[in-house]
Amino acid sequence: MAKFNILDLLLPRETKFYTLMDKQASNLHEISRVFRDLVNSVNGGDNDVILKHLVTIKELEKTGDKIERAIIDELDKTFITPLDREDIHHIAMSADQAVDLIHGLSRKLELYSIHDIPPPLKAFCDIMVGITAELVKLMKALPTRKGVQEIIRIMHELEKRGDDTFSQAVAQLFSDNNDAIHIIKFKEIFELSEEIIDSVDYVGKTIRGIMVKLG
Repeated sequence: MAKFNILDLLLPRETKFYTLMDKQASNLHEISRVFRDLVNSVNGGDNDVILKHLVTIKELEKTGDKIERAIIDELDKTFITPLDREDIHHIAMSADQAVDLIHGLSRKLELYSIHDIPPPLKAFCDIMVGITAELVKLMKALPTRKGVQEIIRIMHELEKRGDDTFSQAVAQLFSDNNDAIHIIKFKEIFELSEEIIDSVDYVGKTIRGIMVKLG
């Protein structure tokens, strides 16, 4: 008779966290790419294309919520987790926050009737896509820890680029415009863009802390 091992019951749920976090990172990367497509399509003025991107972003936001709930549910049900429960929770919440912020930012573009995209917003989009692509790599590397530190380093470099882009964008915004409403709108858009990048970078920082604890 085969020997019963309680770990046979626990380990499938343990590995499930890596699968769910990988899905969450991939969903975040996809919504970043669609948001960049939305921004690039705004200047073209094709309302059908813009609406398609907005609908897709909303669906990806719903998917993100489902994945986050699945992770929290698994934390409630699982006795042994591959990482500290608090760390998994922070990763899930930060990634989901980034998804929610991208959805909110897409709604701001619609609400504010933005038809002319300034270069800094396009730069932010490229950084979002870049840092979320690194996050996907990070989640795939996490189970083995191979290459994790280098990925985190690249993510932090992208976050610093986001900080620089924000500083330059706001300075230029106040320098080039006398329209207070225009300034208010785009300052908020730039702030949200930076917050998205910071949320993704926070996941990297959390995992860097995990690596320190694991030695």
